[in-house]
Amino acid sequence: MAVITISKEFGTDAGHVAALAAQKLGYEHIGKKLTAEIAKELNLSEAEVETFKQTSQSRIIRLVDRYTCTLVQKVVDREHGCLDDANYYESTKNLVEKLYDAGNVIILGWGGQCILRGKPGTLHVRLTKDEDLKIEKIMQDHDVNRLAAKKLIEREEKDSSAYVKHYFNEDWNDARLYDLIIDMGKQSVEQAAEMICKNIST
Repeated sequence: MAVITISKEFGTDAGHVAALAAQKLGYEHIGKKLTAEIAKELNLSEAEVETFKQTSQSRIIRLVDRYTCTLVQKVVDREHGCLDDANYYESTKNLVEKLYDAGNVIILGWGGQCILRGKPGTLHVRLTKDEDLKIEKIMQDHDVNRLAAKKLIEREEKDSSAYVKHYFNEDWNDARLYDLIIDMGKQSVEQAAEMICKNIST
């Protein structure tokens, strides 16, 4: 029984890698599903959870009133309701730890490499790629020009980096957080999935 976490740069085919590795290992693959679970626990829509995740800062508190009720719904047993950093962090942490206890799962994103750091039976994977190759990939996938692709990559990776820094006080790019770093500019999705499978079985 093992758990794999995958942290990825934007444009590295992480979803396909995670899904294929999960298929090969007979594991469950948790990505967007975890968003739905957090949304259910906090009584929020998936879009609202994603919005909070992407804009989280140490002083941001989403109060529910007539101005913000479309962003965050009321939280149980609070007269006005709020989704604060502690509530969000604890919900995410608890769910990731439940997945760890269940085992045989691949967790894509969510700071899994930090939440489960040092836990036995874990493999923390990082997917990376040369910037020019990421830009080419995004241009093709999103049908945008080079400048737009570059800006999209910068925005997505800034959000991911800020998420890990804010909730875990860690550097998203710190190689010490990972057991296996795969250059997706040099490996295919199939090869990357195979590398993950070989490392989890050793």
